Amino acid sequence: MKIEKPEVMVMLKRLFFTKLAYSMFKDEAKKYSSNKEEAQGLLTKAALKADKNQLSLKGFWSKLQLLFQMLKSWTKGEYKEIPYRTLVMMFAGLLYFVSPIDIVPDFLMGLGLLDDAAVIAFIVKQVDKDLVKFSEWHSRNKNTIHAPIFSETVEN
Repeated sequence: MKIEKPEVMVMLKRLFFTKLAYSMFKDEAKKYSSNKEEAQGLLTKAALKADKNQLSLKGFWSKLQLLFQMLKSWTKGEYKEIPYRTLVMMFAGLLYFVSPIDIVPDFLMGLGLLDDAAVIAFIVKQVDKDLVKFSEWHSRNKNTIHAPIFSETVEN
């Protein structure tokens, strides 16, 4: 049985995230899924980093923005239909994304965001059903929600 390259890439992303990124950040991610104020700070940092690196994230930019909107609505108490497993997975991925400690350091020009982008792409794919549910909910309720993603400032 011959395995095609896209299938190999999917398998590698899954292995990479589940074995490394997830294990590195799952305990901290669990804390964020029960603390909406701290989660908002992480979300803001991740959104700002993503905005600075749009080109590297262009293949899944719209889904990433939807993920940010979903988490923003969750932190504000507007959207409550996110499964715990999905929250933990998203926060583990965002923690990896904003962390300076990862497999390929971000300061390596041209290479530093490869692992971050792979983890974010994997997460977006894994939580796609939840993103679709949120998008449908958001479409029905958009006239009652007025919270921009970048409403808070990031403190170092």
